[in-house]
Amino acid sequence: MKTIFSCHQQGLRAMTLLVLTSFLLACGGGISLSGVGSGGSGIAEGSISGFGSVIVNGVEYDDSNAVSQTEDATGQKTLSAAKLGQMVRVTQSKDGTADTIEILPQLRGPVTSASSDGVYLQVMGQWVRVVSVSNTSGTATVVENYDGIGSIAKDDSVEVHGVWTQDAAKRVPVLVASRIEKLSASFELLISGQVTSVSQGKFTINGSSVVVDGGASPSMPVGSQVTAWLSQWDSGAQAQRATRTKDAAPVPTGTQLLRLDVMAAKNDVSNGQLRAQGRPIAVPTNLLSQFPNSPAPLLLEATLQNGVWTATALRARSRPEDLGGEILLKGAIPWDATASTLTLREAKVAIGSATVISANCPQSGTMVFLEVRALRGPPGTTPVATSINCLSAPPSDSVIRQGGVVQSISADRQSLTVKFDDQTNPTAMVLFAGSMLPPPPNDIDYLIQRQLHVDVEYQVVAGRNQLRSINQPPGLPAPQ
Repeated sequence: MKTIFSCHQQGLRAMTLLVLTSFLLACGGGISLSGVGSGGSGIAEGSISGFGSVIVNGVEYDDSNAVSQTEDATGQKTLSAAKLGQMVRVTQSKDGTADTIEILPQLRGPVTSASSDGVYLQVMGQWVRVVSVSNTSGTATVVENYDGIGSIAKDDSVEVHGVWTQDAAKRVPVLVASRIEKLSASFELLISGQVTSVSQGKFTINGSSVVVDGGASPSMPVGSQVTAWLSQWDSGAQAQRATRTKDAAPVPTGTQLLRLDVMAAKNDVSNGQLRAQGRPIAVPTNLLSQFPNSPAPLLLEATLQNGVWTATALRARSRPEDLGGEILLKGAIPWDATASTLTLREAKVAIGSATVISANCPQSGTMVFLEVRALRGPPGTTPVATSINCLSAPPSDSVIRQGGVVQSISADRQSLTVKFDDQTNPTAMVLFAGSMLPPPPNDIDYLIQRQLHVDVEYQVVAGRNQLRSINQPPGLPAPQ
Protein backbone atom coordinates (compact mmCIF):
# COMPACT_ATOMS: atom_id res chain seq x y z
CA MET A 1 0.00 0.00 0.00
CA LYS A 2 1.33 3.39 -0.94
CA THR A 3 1.65 6.06 1.74
CA ILE A 4 2.53 9.69 1.10
CA PHE A 5 3.57 12.25 3.70
CA SER A 6 3.59 15.95 2.80
CA CYS A 7 6.65 17.96 3.83
CA HIS A 8 6.08 20.80 6.23
CA GLN A 9 8.36 22.68 8.55
CA GLN A 10 8.13 21.45 12.12
CA GLY A 11 6.67 23.89 14.58
CA LEU A 12 9.43 23.82 17.14
CA ARG A 13 8.41 24.56 20.68
CA ALA A 14 10.41 26.94 22.79
CA MET A 15 11.63 25.03 25.78
CA THR A 16 14.88 24.67 27.58
CA LEU A 17 18.45 25.70 27.46
CA LEU A 18 21.57 25.21 29.32
CA VAL A 19 24.62 26.66 31.10
CA LEU A 20 28.06 25.51 32.25
CA THR A 21 31.14 25.52 34.33
CA SER A 22 34.05 23.24 33.37
CA PHE A 23 34.60 19.51 33.49
CA LEU A 24 37.57 17.19 33.64
CA LEU A 25 36.99 13.68 32.40
CA ALA A 26 39.17 10.83 33.59
CA CYS A 27 41.66 9.87 30.94
CA GLY A 28 41.47 6.20 30.03
CA GLY A 29 43.47 5.38 26.93
CA GLY A 30 45.47 8.58 27.08
CA ILE A 31 42.63 10.93 26.18
CA SER A 32 42.32 14.41 27.65
CA LEU A 33 38.79 15.78 27.58
CA SER A 34 38.71 18.83 29.82
CA GLY A 35 38.01 20.96 26.76
CA VAL A 36 39.84 21.30 23.47
CA GLY A 37 43.21 22.24 24.84
CA SER A 38 44.50 25.41 26.41
CA GLY A 39 42.64 28.27 24.77
CA GLY A 40 41.87 26.09 21.76
CA SER A 41 38.86 25.74 19.52
CA GLY A 42 37.11 22.66 18.29
CA ILE A 43 34.03 20.69 17.32
CA ALA A 44 32.42 17.94 19.38
CA GLU A 45 29.63 15.61 18.26
CA GLY A 46 27.66 13.34 20.54
CA SER A 47 24.49 12.92 22.55
CA ILE A 48 23.27 15.17 25.38
CA SER A 49 23.55 13.36 28.71
CA GLY A 50 22.60 16.16 31.09
CA PHE A 51 22.19 19.85 31.79
CA GLY A 52 23.86 22.22 34.15
CA SER A 53 25.36 23.67 31.23
CA VAL A 54 25.11 21.33 28.28
CA ILE A 55 26.76 17.95 28.86
CA VAL A 56 27.76 16.03 25.73
CA ASN A 57 29.41 12.63 26.09
CA GLY A 58 30.16 13.42 29.72
CA VAL A 59 31.90 16.72 28.89
CA GLU A 60 30.34 20.01 30.00
CA TYR A 61 30.36 23.09 27.76
CA ASP A 62 29.46 26.58 28.94
CA ASP A 63 26.49 27.64 26.82
CA SER A 64 25.61 30.88 28.59
CA ASN A 65 25.92 32.75 25.29
CA ALA A 66 25.48 29.85 22.88
CA VAL A 67 22.79 29.59 20.23
CA SER A 68 20.97 26.25 20.03
CA GLN A 69 19.66 25.69 16.51
CA THR A 70 18.43 23.27 13.85
CA GLU A 71 19.02 23.51 10.09
CA ASP A 72 16.01 23.31 7.76
CA ALA A 73 15.57 22.30 4.13
CA THR A 74 16.50 25.77 2.90
CA GLY A 75 19.77 25.79 4.84
CA GLN A 76 18.46 28.33 7.34
CA LYS A 77 19.16 27.88 11.05
CA THR A 78 16.26 28.27 13.47
CA LEU A 79 16.32 28.36 17.27
CA SER A 80 15.46 24.97 18.70
CA ALA A 81 15.36 23.50 22.20
CA ALA A 82 18.12 21.12 23.22
CA LYS A 83 16.83 17.92 24.85
CA LEU A 84 18.16 14.88 26.62
CA GLY A 85 19.45 12.23 24.22
CA GLN A 86 19.66 14.49 21.17
CA MET A 87 22.70 14.28 18.91
CA VAL A 88 24.36 17.68 18.73
CA ARG A 89 27.42 19.37 17.27
CA VAL A 90 29.05 21.79 19.69
CA THR A 91 31.31 24.43 18.13
CA GLN A 92 33.62 26.34 20.43
CA SER A 93 36.14 29.08 19.79
CA LYS A 94 37.41 28.99 23.37
CA ASP A 95 38.20 26.04 25.59
CA GLY A 96 35.06 24.73 27.28
CA THR A 97 32.74 27.46 25.98
CA ALA A 98 30.09 26.66 23.36
CA ASP A 99 29.39 29.19 20.61
CA THR A 100 26.72 27.15 18.82
CA ILE A 101 24.87 23.93 19.57
CA GLU A 102 23.56 22.44 16.34
CA ILE A 103 20.89 19.78 16.85
CA LEU A 104 21.38 16.84 14.47
CA PRO A 105 18.33 14.59 14.02
CA GLN A 106 19.19 11.57 11.88
CA LEU A 107 15.68 10.54 10.82
CA ARG A 108 12.41 12.45 10.79
CA GLY A 109 9.41 10.81 9.19
CA PRO A 110 7.05 7.81 9.28
CA VAL A 111 7.66 4.51 11.02
CA THR A 112 7.59 1.99 8.17
CA SER A 113 7.92 -1.12 10.32
CA ALA A 114 7.05 -1.31 14.02
CA SER A 115 9.18 -3.37 16.37
CA SER A 116 8.37 -7.07 16.60
CA ASP A 117 11.19 -7.99 18.97
CA GLY A 118 11.44 -4.97 21.27
CA VAL A 119 14.81 -4.02 19.76
CA TYR A 120 14.58 -3.04 16.09
CA LEU A 121 12.14 -0.90 14.11
CA GLN A 122 12.33 0.91 10.77
CA VAL A 123 11.83 4.59 9.97
CA MET A 124 11.58 5.36 6.25
CA GLY A 125 13.12 1.95 5.57
CA GLN A 126 16.13 2.57 7.83
CA TRP A 127 16.90 0.22 10.69
CA VAL A 128 16.83 1.73 14.18
CA ARG A 129 18.01 -0.16 17.29
CA VAL A 130 16.55 0.78 20.66
CA VAL A 131 18.71 0.29 23.77
CA SER A 132 16.49 -0.97 26.57
CA VAL A 133 18.91 -1.11 29.53
CA SER A 134 21.60 1.32 30.67
CA ASN A 135 24.92 -0.30 31.46
CA THR A 136 28.58 0.15 30.58
CA SER A 137 27.97 -0.97 26.99
CA GLY A 138 25.17 1.44 26.22
CA THR A 139 22.65 3.96 27.53
CA ALA A 140 18.90 3.40 27.43
CA THR A 141 17.18 5.25 24.60
CA VAL A 142 15.12 8.29 25.59
CA VAL A 143 11.62 7.67 24.24
CA GLU A 144 9.29 10.69 24.48
CA ASN A 145 5.50 10.71 24.07
CA TYR A 146 5.41 6.91 24.18
CA ASP A 147 5.14 4.38 27.01
CA GLY A 148 7.93 2.38 25.41
CA ILE A 149 9.07 0.84 22.14
CA GLY A 150 6.02 -1.43 22.05
CA SER A 151 3.69 1.55 21.68
CA ILE A 152 5.49 2.92 18.60
CA ALA A 153 3.13 2.07 15.74
CA LYS A 154 3.54 1.84 11.98
CA ASP A 155 2.91 5.20 10.23
CA ASP A 156 3.61 7.21 13.40
CA SER A 157 5.72 10.30 12.72
CA VAL A 158 8.93 10.31 14.76
CA GLU A 159 12.26 12.08 15.07
CA VAL A 160 15.22 9.84 15.86
CA HIS A 161 18.70 10.75 17.14
CA GLY A 162 21.68 8.45 17.50
CA VAL A 163 24.90 7.09 16.06
CA TRP A 164 25.17 4.97 12.92
CA THR A 165 27.09 1.72 13.22
CA GLN A 166 27.58 -1.43 11.17
CA ASP A 167 25.20 -3.90 12.82
CA ALA A 168 26.29 -7.54 13.06
CA ALA A 169 22.71 -8.85 13.11
CA LYS A 170 21.38 -6.78 10.18
CA ARG A 171 24.73 -6.54 8.30
CA VAL A 172 23.95 -2.97 7.29
CA PRO A 173 24.39 0.41 9.00
CA VAL A 174 21.88 0.72 11.84
CA LEU A 175 21.03 3.82 13.88
CA VAL A 176 21.63 3.10 17.57
CA ALA A 177 18.98 5.44 18.95
CA SER A 178 19.78 7.84 21.77
CA ARG A 179 16.35 9.52 21.46
CA ILE A 180 13.01 8.78 19.75
CA GLU A 181 10.29 11.42 19.94
CA LYS A 182 6.76 11.18 18.57
CA LEU A 183 5.85 14.25 16.50
CA SER A 184 2.43 15.85 16.56
CA ALA A 185 3.02 19.14 14.72
CA SER A 186 3.95 19.58 11.06
CA PHE A 187 7.54 18.76 10.19
CA GLU A 188 10.12 18.47 7.44
CA LEU A 189 11.01 14.97 6.28
CA LEU A 190 14.67 14.18 6.85
CA ILE A 191 16.76 11.09 6.23
CA SER A 192 20.45 10.55 6.84
CA GLY A 193 23.14 7.92 6.95
CA GLN A 194 26.00 6.47 4.98
CA VAL A 195 25.99 6.51 1.17
CA THR A 196 26.47 2.88 0.13
CA SER A 197 26.09 3.16 -3.66
CA VAL A 198 25.81 5.89 -6.31
CA SER A 199 24.31 5.79 -9.82
CA GLN A 200 23.30 8.62 -12.17
CA GLY A 201 22.71 11.26 -9.53
CA LYS A 202 20.90 8.86 -7.21
CA PHE A 203 22.33 7.19 -4.13
CA THR A 204 21.40 4.40 -1.74
CA ILE A 205 21.55 5.01 2.01
CA ASN A 206 22.72 2.51 4.62
CA GLY A 207 22.63 -0.50 2.32
CA SER A 208 18.82 -0.35 2.32
CA SER A 209 16.40 -0.44 -0.59
CA VAL A 210 15.81 3.31 -0.22
CA VAL A 211 17.19 5.31 -3.14
CA VAL A 212 17.39 9.10 -2.94
CA ASP A 213 17.30 11.32 -6.03
CA GLY A 214 19.51 14.27 -5.16
CA GLY A 215 18.41 16.29 -8.18
CA ALA A 216 20.74 19.25 -8.75
CA SER A 217 22.59 18.70 -5.46
CA PRO A 218 26.27 17.77 -5.69
CA SER A 219 26.95 14.04 -5.97
CA MET A 220 27.74 12.25 -2.71
CA PRO A 221 30.61 9.71 -2.88
CA VAL A 222 30.26 6.23 -1.40
CA GLY A 223 31.12 6.22 2.29
CA SER A 224 30.12 9.80 2.93
CA GLN A 225 27.63 10.78 5.60
CA VAL A 226 24.64 12.51 4.04
CA THR A 227 21.56 14.38 5.24
CA ALA A 228 18.68 14.73 2.79
CA TRP A 229 15.44 16.66 3.14
CA LEU A 230 12.64 14.96 1.18
CA SER A 231 9.72 16.57 -0.62
CA GLN A 232 7.55 13.63 0.44
CA TRP A 233 7.77 10.01 1.49
CA ASP A 234 6.28 7.63 -1.05
CA SER A 235 6.76 3.98 -0.15
CA GLY A 236 5.91 2.91 -3.70
CA ALA A 237 8.38 5.21 -5.48
CA GLN A 238 11.57 3.90 -7.06
CA ALA A 239 13.46 6.88 -5.67
CA GLN A 240 12.64 9.45 -3.01
CA ARG A 241 12.99 13.02 -4.28
CA ALA A 242 15.23 15.25 -2.17
CA THR A 243 14.72 19.01 -2.05
CA ARG A 244 18.24 19.38 -0.65
CA THR A 245 21.17 17.20 0.36
CA LYS A 246 24.35 18.00 2.25
CA ASP A 247 27.52 16.31 3.38
CA ALA A 248 26.81 15.79 7.07
CA ALA A 249 30.42 15.27 8.18
CA PRO A 250 31.76 17.91 10.58
CA VAL A 251 34.02 20.48 8.90
CA PRO A 252 36.60 21.74 11.40
CA THR A 253 39.40 24.09 10.41
CA GLY A 254 43.01 22.97 10.41
CA THR A 255 43.67 24.29 13.91
CA GLN A 256 40.63 22.79 15.58
CA LEU A 257 40.30 19.62 17.59
CA LEU A 258 37.62 17.17 16.46
CA ARG A 259 35.90 15.06 19.12
CA LEU A 260 33.40 12.39 18.03
CA ASP A 261 31.11 9.88 19.68
CA VAL A 262 31.39 6.68 17.60
CA MET A 263 30.31 3.04 17.69
CA ALA A 264 33.25 1.05 16.32
CA ALA A 265 35.36 -2.11 16.53
CA LYS A 266 38.77 -3.21 15.24
CA ASN A 267 37.36 -4.54 11.98
CA ASP A 268 35.87 -1.10 11.23
CA VAL A 269 39.43 0.18 10.76
CA SER A 270 40.50 -0.65 7.21
CA ASN A 271 44.02 0.08 5.93
CA GLY A 272 44.67 2.22 8.97
CA GLN A 273 41.57 4.37 8.44
CA LEU A 274 38.26 4.69 10.25
CA ARG A 275 35.25 6.49 8.81
CA ALA A 276 33.68 8.27 11.78
CA GLN A 277 30.50 10.31 11.29
CA GLY A 278 31.28 10.40 7.58
CA ARG A 279 34.83 11.69 7.96
CA PRO A 280 37.88 9.49 7.17
CA ILE A 281 40.32 9.50 10.08
CA ALA A 282 43.74 7.85 10.09
CA VAL A 283 44.29 5.57 13.09
CA PRO A 284 47.90 5.16 14.30
CA THR A 285 49.05 1.65 15.26
CA ASN A 286 49.27 2.49 18.96
CA LEU A 287 45.55 3.37 19.01
CA LEU A 288 44.41 0.46 16.87
CA SER A 289 45.07 -1.94 19.73
CA GLN A 290 42.62 0.01 21.90
CA PHE A 291 39.65 -0.74 19.64
CA PRO A 292 37.36 -3.47 21.02
CA ASN A 293 36.64 -6.67 19.11
CA SER A 294 32.91 -5.87 18.94
CA PRO A 295 31.31 -2.47 18.24
CA ALA A 296 31.19 -0.37 21.41
CA PRO A 297 30.71 3.31 22.32
CA LEU A 298 34.01 5.16 21.96
CA LEU A 299 35.14 8.75 22.31
CA LEU A 300 37.67 9.75 19.66
CA GLU A 301 39.78 12.88 19.26
CA ALA A 302 41.54 13.87 16.04
CA THR A 303 43.67 16.70 14.71
CA LEU A 304 44.86 17.67 11.25
CA GLN A 305 48.39 16.34 10.72
CA ASN A 306 50.16 16.91 7.39
CA GLY A 307 46.81 17.41 5.71
CA VAL A 308 45.28 14.20 7.13
CA TRP A 309 42.79 13.99 9.99
CA THR A 310 44.52 11.68 12.45
CA ALA A 311 43.25 10.14 15.68
CA THR A 312 45.25 11.34 18.67
CA ALA A 313 43.29 9.72 21.51
CA LEU A 314 40.66 7.06 22.03
CA ARG A 315 38.68 6.03 25.08
CA ALA A 316 36.03 3.40 25.66
CA ARG A 317 32.99 5.10 27.15
CA SER A 318 32.27 3.04 30.25
CA ARG A 319 31.96 5.54 33.11
CA PRO A 320 28.47 6.06 34.59
CA GLU A 321 28.62 9.69 33.42
CA ASP A 322 29.20 8.47 29.86
CA LEU A 323 26.99 5.41 29.81
CA GLY A 324 25.27 3.59 32.63
CA GLY A 325 22.33 5.95 32.18
CA GLU A 326 23.41 8.54 34.75
CA ILE A 327 21.94 12.00 34.19
CA LEU A 328 23.30 15.14 35.84
CA LEU A 329 21.00 18.15 36.19
CA LYS A 330 21.92 21.44 37.86
CA GLY A 331 19.88 24.58 38.38
CA ALA A 332 17.81 26.72 40.76
CA ILE A 333 14.08 26.11 41.21
CA PRO A 334 11.38 26.55 43.86
CA TRP A 335 11.81 23.48 46.08
CA ASP A 336 9.32 21.21 47.83
CA ALA A 337 10.84 18.20 49.61
CA THR A 338 7.48 16.37 49.53
CA ALA A 339 7.12 16.54 45.74
CA SER A 340 7.20 13.29 43.74
CA THR A 341 8.82 14.87 40.67
CA LEU A 342 10.90 17.87 39.69
CA THR A 343 11.73 19.49 36.37
CA LEU A 344 15.10 21.03 35.53
CA ARG A 345 15.87 22.15 31.99
CA GLU A 346 12.66 20.48 30.81
CA ALA A 347 14.04 17.16 32.00
CA LYS A 348 11.50 15.55 34.33
CA VAL A 349 12.87 13.40 37.17
CA ALA A 350 10.96 11.23 39.65
CA ILE A 351 11.75 11.39 43.38
CA GLY A 352 11.33 7.98 44.99
CA SER A 353 11.75 6.38 48.40
CA ALA A 354 15.33 5.41 47.51
CA THR A 355 16.30 8.97 46.48
CA VAL A 356 18.95 10.31 48.86
CA ILE A 357 18.12 13.94 49.66
CA SER A 358 20.99 15.72 51.40
CA ALA A 359 20.48 17.04 54.92
CA ASN A 360 21.15 20.60 53.74
CA CYS A 361 17.97 20.59 51.63
CA PRO A 362 15.11 22.51 53.28
CA GLN A 363 11.54 21.24 53.41
CA SER A 364 10.64 24.04 51.02
CA GLY A 365 12.17 27.17 49.56
CA THR A 366 11.28 29.85 47.05
CA MET A 367 14.57 29.29 45.24
CA VAL A 368 17.04 26.46 45.92
CA PHE A 369 20.03 25.42 43.82
CA LEU A 370 19.97 21.68 43.17
CA GLU A 371 22.42 19.13 41.83
CA VAL A 372 20.41 16.10 40.82
CA ARG A 373 21.76 12.72 39.73
CA ALA A 374 19.28 10.34 38.16
CA LEU A 375 19.26 7.07 36.24
CA ARG A 376 17.52 6.43 32.95
CA GLY A 377 15.17 3.49 33.18
CA PRO A 378 13.67 1.51 30.29
CA PRO A 379 12.60 3.59 27.27
CA GLY A 380 9.42 5.51 27.97
CA THR A 381 9.87 5.70 31.75
CA THR A 382 10.74 8.74 33.87
CA PRO A 383 14.34 8.84 35.17
CA VAL A 384 14.51 8.30 38.92
CA ALA A 385 16.71 10.54 41.07
CA THR A 386 19.39 8.71 43.03
CA SER A 387 20.54 11.80 44.91
CA ILE A 388 19.61 15.45 45.36
CA ASN A 389 22.07 17.91 46.86
CA CYS A 390 21.14 21.48 47.79
CA LEU A 391 23.42 24.49 48.09
CA SER A 392 22.56 27.44 50.30
CA ALA A 393 22.99 29.93 47.44
CA PRO A 394 23.01 29.41 43.68
CA PRO A 395 26.35 29.88 41.92
CA SER A 396 26.47 33.15 40.03
CA ASP A 397 26.20 31.38 36.67
CA SER A 398 23.30 29.11 37.60
CA VAL A 399 20.28 28.85 35.34
CA ILE A 400 17.17 29.75 37.34
CA ARG A 401 13.67 28.45 36.62
CA GLN A 402 10.71 30.34 38.07
CA GLY A 403 7.00 30.63 37.44
CA GLY A 404 5.35 33.97 36.78
CA VAL A 405 3.53 36.23 34.35
CA VAL A 406 5.17 38.24 31.56
CA GLN A 407 4.19 41.88 32.05
CA SER A 408 5.64 43.63 29.02
CA ILE A 409 8.14 43.51 26.17
CA SER A 410 10.09 46.54 24.94
CA ALA A 411 9.37 48.20 21.60
CA ASP A 412 12.67 46.96 20.20
CA ARG A 413 11.89 43.48 21.62
CA GLN A 414 15.28 43.28 23.26
CA SER A 415 14.02 43.15 26.84
CA LEU A 416 10.94 42.21 28.84
CA THR A 417 9.63 42.16 32.40
CA VAL A 418 8.27 39.22 34.39
CA LYS A 419 6.37 39.31 37.68
CA PHE A 420 7.45 36.10 39.41
CA ASP A 421 5.32 34.22 41.92
CA ASP A 422 5.51 35.71 45.45
CA GLN A 423 7.25 38.84 44.15
CA THR A 424 5.80 42.35 44.27
CA ASN A 425 7.85 44.08 41.59
CA PRO A 426 8.51 42.80 38.04
CA THR A 427 12.00 41.57 37.17
CA ALA A 428 13.72 42.91 34.03
CA MET A 429 15.18 40.45 31.51
CA VAL A 430 17.43 41.08 28.51
CA LEU A 431 17.30 38.94 25.38
CA PHE A 432 20.26 37.60 23.40
CA ALA A 433 20.63 35.66 20.17
CA GLY A 434 19.83 32.37 21.89
CA SER A 435 16.76 33.52 23.85
CA MET A 436 13.81 31.28 23.01
CA LEU A 437 10.33 32.83 22.93
CA PRO A 438 7.13 30.90 22.24
CA PRO A 439 6.16 30.88 18.53
CA PRO A 440 2.75 31.98 17.16
CA PRO A 441 -0.11 31.63 17.76
CA ASN A 442 0.71 31.43 21.48
CA ASP A 443 3.58 33.91 21.21
CA ILE A 444 4.87 36.40 23.75
CA ASP A 445 2.25 39.04 22.82
CA TYR A 446 -0.52 36.48 23.35
CA LEU A 447 0.88 35.50 26.74
CA ILE A 448 1.10 39.16 27.81
CA GLN A 449 -2.41 39.94 26.59
CA ARG A 450 -3.93 36.94 28.40
CA GLN A 451 -1.63 37.27 31.46
CA LEU A 452 -0.98 33.55 31.36
CA HIS A 453 1.27 31.86 33.90
CA VAL A 454 4.52 30.57 32.38
CA ASP A 455 7.82 29.00 33.42
CA VAL A 456 10.83 31.22 32.75
CA GLU A 457 14.46 30.16 32.62
CA TYR A 458 17.14 32.81 32.92
CA GLN A 459 20.72 33.29 33.99
CA VAL A 460 22.69 36.14 35.51
CA VAL A 461 25.34 37.05 32.93
CA ALA A 462 27.59 40.08 33.40
CA GLY A 463 25.28 41.34 36.14
CA ARG A 464 22.12 41.19 34.00
CA ASN A 465 19.22 38.74 33.97
CA GLN A 466 19.61 37.08 30.58
CA LEU A 467 16.55 35.21 29.32
CA ARG A 468 17.07 31.60 28.26
CA SER A 469 13.51 30.53 27.49
CA ILE A 470 9.83 31.03 28.18
CA ASN A 471 7.79 27.86 28.27
CA GLN A 472 4.14 28.24 27.41
CA PRO A 473 1.60 26.88 29.91
CA PRO A 474 0.08 23.42 29.38
CA GLY A 475 -3.23 23.14 27.62
CA LEU A 476 -2.58 25.70 24.88
CA PRO A 477 -2.95 24.44 21.30
CA ALA A 478 0.35 23.27 19.80
CA PRO A 479 1.88 25.65 17.23
CA GLN A 480 1.21 24.55 13.67
